Amino acid sequence: MNSVPTRAPLIDKLVSGKARLFMIIDFHTHIFPDSLAPRTLPHLSKIAHDIPYHTDGTQTGALEAMRRWGVDYSVVLHIATKPGQARRINAFACEVQAAHPQFLCFGSLHPADGDAPAVAAEIAGAGLYGVKLHPAYQNFQFGDERYYPVYQAVCDCGLPLLLHAGRDPVAPGANRAPAEEIARVARAFPRLTIIAAHMGALGDCADASEHLCGLDNVYFDTAMSAPLLDPDAFRALLYKRGSDHVLFGTDCPWSTAPDELALLRRVGVTGSDLENILWKNAACLLKLAL
Repeated sequence: MNSVPTRAPLIDKLVSGKARLFMIIDFHTHIFPDSLAPRTLPHLSKIAHDIPYHTDGTQTGALEAMRRWGVDYSVVLHIATKPGQARRINAFACEVQAAHPQFLCFGSLHPADGDAPAVAAEIAGAGLYGVKLHPAYQNFQFGDERYYPVYQAVCDCGLPLLLHAGRDPVAPGANRAPAEEIARVARAFPRLTIIAAHMGALGDCADASEHLCGLDNVYFDTAMSAPLLDPDAFRALLYKRGSDHVLFGTDCPWSTAPDELALLRRVGVTGSDLENILWKNAACLLKLAL
């Protein structure tokens, strides 16, 4: 069982409208090496039609945002965009996690690497919390059976697999991870925990609702729901999926905890549903001793 330092849950008045105790785990964030962040964020923002960013993309910037927003822990997602890059990316993830216990890091692997299954085992052995894939950035089709041995390796290592679901504005073109393909992989690997980011299909609530809501091993995170999803569609999808299969996420630096919390408040998420989403589901999936 992974153990992280226990902190008193925060009083979050943004969500409840009154003093209530909540711990907040942001399950979907990104940081970059200090040397790359000043170039990377403006570049990605420009490609995505000048999407705003809310931190400077560094570890220090993320920690300061967490303090201001009332976030206890952030799951930091890393992505190997090219074959042969994974071990360097994962070494950075290990450094980040060792330096700051508030960061719970996922490693990455590139499915086109012949040693991807070995990299999965290394991620588990290093104490990282899961594997992140981004089919659009990595230029592969998630449902392609050629990559099934990679998913089997991740499953065998007991790691959750988080992937960008649906299209991506930074990588326009074919949908590399449609909900239908995610569902097919989930059925092929029922012991593999799949977290379909961005509520399962990045804005296509109908697609996620049709294909993913009945699968016990598929979870959603809420990242970027506030700027991208209609509140009524978000509410319908959230309650169809069930609060026990939804994880709070921001996609920081591209969205903020206050904005995503305000959406939960707007659609009426309260009580045990809110606690499930804000931290309990995350703690269970990551085997945290909180």
